Amino acid sequence: MNNIITDTEHLLKQLGERLKEARLSRNESQELFAQRLGITRQSYSKMEKGSPQTPIGNWLMASNLLDRITGWENVLAEPTDLFAQLEIIKQKRKRAGGKRKGKK
Repeated sequence: MNNIITDTEHLLKQLGERLKEARLSRNESQELFAQRLGITRQSYSKMEKGSPQTPIGNWLMASNLLDRITGWENVLAEPTDLFAQLEIIKQKRKRAGGKRKGKK
């Protein structure tokens, strides 16, 4: 159980650091970014620190504002069988048989 808590804390801290880096790369203050999110600067500051009390909706909104929303749809998704993925890729690569245009 302790390992789960440690992993969670580490992940939230990483998310907070990434959020801060993304905000700084846009030259935005915490105050301005928080305002864009519709939250207080204090709540936003907690996000950057990796607070586990931050609502998931705030993370989604921040990701959207930073054009990094892609990937969230896979959170808690059922794991995909790698062999099934390979078969799908193989099916897409198969070429239709028959003669090509311009060849006799």
